[in-house]
Amino acid sequence: MASEEREYLYLKGTEELGDVIDAMKNVETKEVVLVVPRNTKCLLHPTNLEILKHEANKHRKKIYISTEDERLSSLAKNIGIEIFLEDFEYEEASKIVTDIIPPSKVKPKVVIKEETKTKPVSRKRNYRKSILVAVIFLVFISATLIFLANLNASATVEIYLKKQQVPFEETIILDPNSTSPDLEKGILPAEFIEITKNHTVKQPTSGSKTSRPKPSGKVVLINEDPVNSISIIQGTRLQSNEGNIYRTTERVYLEPNSSKEVYVISEKAGAEYEITNLDTKFTIPGLKDTRWENLIKVKLVEPIISGENTRVVTVDDITQGKIKFEKELKEVILQELAIKYKDYIFPDDLNLVDIKILDISHSVGQPAKEIVITGSGKLQSIGVKKSKFEEFIKDLLSRANLKENKESNILSVKINKMKLLSMDMKSRSATVLVEGELMAQGYLNEKKLIEELVGKNLAEARQIFDKYPVIEKVELTIKPFWANSFPLDISKINVKIK
Repeated sequence: MASEEREYLYLKGTEELGDVIDAMKNVETKEVVLVVPRNTKCLLHPTNLEILKHEANKHRKKIYISTEDERLSSLAKNIGIEIFLEDFEYEEASKIVTDIIPPSKVKPKVVIKEETKTKPVSRKRNYRKSILVAVIFLVFISATLIFLANLNASATVEIYLKKQQVPFEETIILDPNSTSPDLEKGILPAEFIEITKNHTVKQPTSGSKTSRPKPSGKVVLINEDPVNSISIIQGTRLQSNEGNIYRTTERVYLEPNSSKEVYVISEKAGAEYEITNLDTKFTIPGLKDTRWENLIKVKLVEPIISGENTRVVTVDDITQGKIKFEKELKEVILQELAIKYKDYIFPDDLNLVDIKILDISHSVGQPAKEIVITGSGKLQSIGVKKSKFEEFIKDLLSRANLKENKESNILSVKINKMKLLSMDMKSRSATVLVEGELMAQGYLNEKKLIEELVGKNLAEARQIFDKYPVIEKVELTIKPFWANSFPLDISKINVKIK
């Protein structure tokens, strides 16, 4: 075939597929030989080769590929594009493509260098000359790519440092009179908190009398006076319509327009003292001829019967009642403390609750089915917001590490217990012992590490990482992907601590 019917296009390896297609369309010959260097990305994809083949057929051109890239050769053969082999007979190329201008707003141009023919040359000589030009061009392109890649080389190092959980104990002072934390003296500003609650409990009695039981039951006392209150003492006499006398078993305080139930017991034993009619009403002889005579009403609410032995109060009943009262009252106060100050932390000391029993309805030996204990409790404590407390402990421990030249960072602090050592009610300050655990992470000098890594290969870098006992794991990314050493530019090395 004549040389005028074949054109050689020498690619740099950096062209886009569109650039190659435009160059191919702009040549006048029917046969086009693409001289392709290794790793020309736009032709290393089967789809792109299909597009190139389609465009060649569309413009009625026969294309060949000349390359040393085995991967490209294999892809081209699979697509059906012929490979330009060394023993293929061809005439000297009359034109050589030296550059393909990237796409722009105007139509891409193919810059062509005309070769002046002075005399006929043999096919072998022309072939060697073409190969030499192609090799020189490929070497130039490869050197340029390597230079640009090294110019933009970078390395990212993600370092995972070892973490350790360490228990700690610290003594600090919670002081409501302080306005700012004092790490030197271990003083943290706090709040003095006071909560007062009243409480009542009922305790069943467990004692009994061996004598014949007297009939007993329950009545309701009603105060119809809208203004005044009255106290009905224990043992007050109640008289039935039959004239039988019954006595109350506990003291009753009636506020205006109020009522309260109370147990009663007959003065004597006997079936005649039993009453089962719940419509029965009683009078109070002690209020006769007073303003209260018609204002205090008494009605039966439980039958008065003698079916069981009379229960009486024992020492153990009162003791158990007091224990129950103190336990319930502390729980009530601490529950209010937890709700009202949910973001606070307090010393773990229930002794800060002062309990006072104001009244016990019955004494030992008195007949009653239950005793009623009333009283009050007061909590006085020192509290501080949990977030501020943990931050203070963290700063306190970090300061101690700094003094001891310990190269570690405290990531978090967990408070397990805050024990009250002493409390000064005059100054309202408290000294507490804090027990907990901290999460510490080793310290790494990033700047020093980067300086050591500059220009080092992967084997040398591994030895450098092994020198740091605080490093647990390293993840390394170096660009370009074929590089096996760190950049020489220190600004291109980025270290991230995890």
